[in-house]
Amino acid sequence: MAAAGMEEAAAATASIPKKRKSGGAGRCMPRKRARHDNHGDLISRLPHKVHRTIISLLPTKDGARTQLIARSWRPLWRSVPLNICSHGLCRNQYKCISVISKILSDHHGPTRCFHLDPIRFHRDKQRFAEETAQLESWFHFRALANLQELNISFEDKRYQLPSSVLLCASAIVVARISFCDFPKEVTPLPSFPLLKKLSLCCVYITEDVFPGLLSGCHVLESLYLERLNDVSCFRISSKTLTSVGLCNCFLIQGELIIEDAPRLERLLLPRPGRGTYTLRVIRAPKLQILGLLSPCISQLEIANIFFKSLGPASLKNTMRTVKILALEFSVADLDATIGVLRCFPCIEKLYVNFMKWLNIPVNKHVHPTDPVKCPEINLKELVLNNYKGSEQDVCFAKFFVLNAQVLKKIRLGVIEEIYFRLKLKKVSKEWMAHQYRLLEVGTSASPDVQVEFVASTVGGNYMRLDAHDLSIADPFAPSYSQME
Repeated sequence: MAAAGMEEAAAATASIPKKRKSGGAGRCMPRKRARHDNHGDLISRLPHKVHRTIISLLPTKDGARTQLIARSWRPLWRSVPLNICSHGLCRNQYKCISVISKILSDHHGPTRCFHLDPIRFHRDKQRFAEETAQLESWFHFRALANLQELNISFEDKRYQLPSSVLLCASAIVVARISFCDFPKEVTPLPSFPLLKKLSLCCVYITEDVFPGLLSGCHVLESLYLERLNDVSCFRISSKTLTSVGLCNCFLIQGELIIEDAPRLERLLLPRPGRGTYTLRVIRAPKLQILGLLSPCISQLEIANIFFKSLGPASLKNTMRTVKILALEFSVADLDATIGVLRCFPCIEKLYVNFMKWLNIPVNKHVHPTDPVKCPEINLKELVLNNYKGSEQDVCFAKFFVLNAQVLKKIRLGVIEEIYFRLKLKKVSKEWMAHQYRLLEVGTSASPDVQVEFVASTVGGNYMRLDAHDLSIADPFAPSYSQME
């Protein structure tokens, strides 16, 4: 829409007649500009349709200020589609509620985006009652009847999500709801016929309401869940979901069950935290991107493949659709990694994070040249994070150097201490040359393999993976700082 508006502005500007240049001794004196010429203000001479497009692209406060440009601009702001954002709207955030109420009552046009982050109420009981009543009335305004994007968040306290929010459900495309209690009794169940992206963060929602909420999302493509309370078991069944992301959903323990997701391609799981959980993927025939998988998952079942501490209980079943996989261990666990690769034989890109704080015992060590343990490996890229260059780390990486025949690249994300010592030249380049010799890169199974030492970016990269941006081919891929 912004590009279209700019094109209209350019076309209209081009249609304005240019002044004729005159020269020579006999040139005429320039005529005085007429008063109605807006003193050369070319923007004001554009069509009102272009003016509305310009105003709709501005922040709420700046859009309202356009009424001061000229008399012809004054009625425009009240009819253009608005993007209301509470951030920066008022210096005193406690006044935001009254300011937004004034905007909605005065504005006669539609509102496309409504971002309220966060909403703060006065502590005084009377003021609190008045402000919650105003909040409840917002979604009855005509301006929010065709709302497309909603982001509503409260303070770090439990506030009831206004039931009137569901009145604008018919037009919402993107929704993010945070820090509130979802209504426990919703009758009838809301329908979101256009909703494509849904995020629920720090929301108290019951196990009975959650499935009903998903069933009303008929075209939902991506779902992100973070720290949901009152739910010990998530059951997800959707014919349209393409991506699911989770982050710290279980404080103590819980269960995630993907019952039926015929279009699911991405399942982005949280880094292990204080709680443990069970993961069961019953039907996801198009799953391509999976992780983080870790021994902290107490029970893991994917397409009839059962794992215990990330070791497969049986090697009879395989899943050949997964192409990108991310694993996490306390240290380099080659035996467990090989077992996982046997179950996902078509993996092309593998991430392995070494996080010593997991404090999980390691399985028996596998020698890199052991022919019995070596499965068929189709890896094209391997990324190891928190690489220290220890004997165990070298043995892990060397296994793939010597056995992965189509491997193109190995990225070794070294720990912060080694990275900065290399940057400050306190560790000579001989350290890297020594690592190349230990890895036996010269005798690699793949003639095209390249080994790179980069800065490990695993610190906070996987805490909140983007489940909504489907244009990102690899959600695990960070930006690297390569060492020279």
